[in-house]
Amino acid sequence: MTTTNLTNEIKSYLIDKLTDYKGGLYYGCDLANTLTEGENVNGSVYCNSYKTKELIKENWDIFGDFLEYYKSNFDNLLNPFTEPEKTHVCFLIMACEQMLSGCKLIEENWNNKLELTTKNIKAITKHINSLDEIEF
Repeated sequence: MTTTNLTNEIKSYLIDKLTDYKGGLYYGCDLANTLTEGENVNGSVYCNSYKTKELIKENWDIFGDFLEYYKSNFDNLLNPFTEPEKTHVCFLIMACEQMLSGCKLIEENWNNKLELTTKNIKAITKHINSLDEIEF
């Protein structure tokens, strides 16, 4: 899997989750955390340690950038070799935050509840689809 494929996987994930949460009211600042809460609670994205390790190996460049970003922003070191699934979950949450943070609709509702209507989901989806790559 290349970084482009990983980016597309996360885009598809976000769009599916937005549809799953349609009709709900969520603060813009919390949307990424809300959409990823299942994986966060579960502690795994794939529920498959081997698949997770392979994803990290195949996308080491972006995971390396993420680990540096995480360390500098949270003063916490993740170890993808001993805790690959934890690393992947943190990566997913941060990648979703990165993708959603530049969306005008979300920025306008950062401290307000935003209803995930069909119209709002379309606007957020348009923004997500306009993104090229995940950057940390």
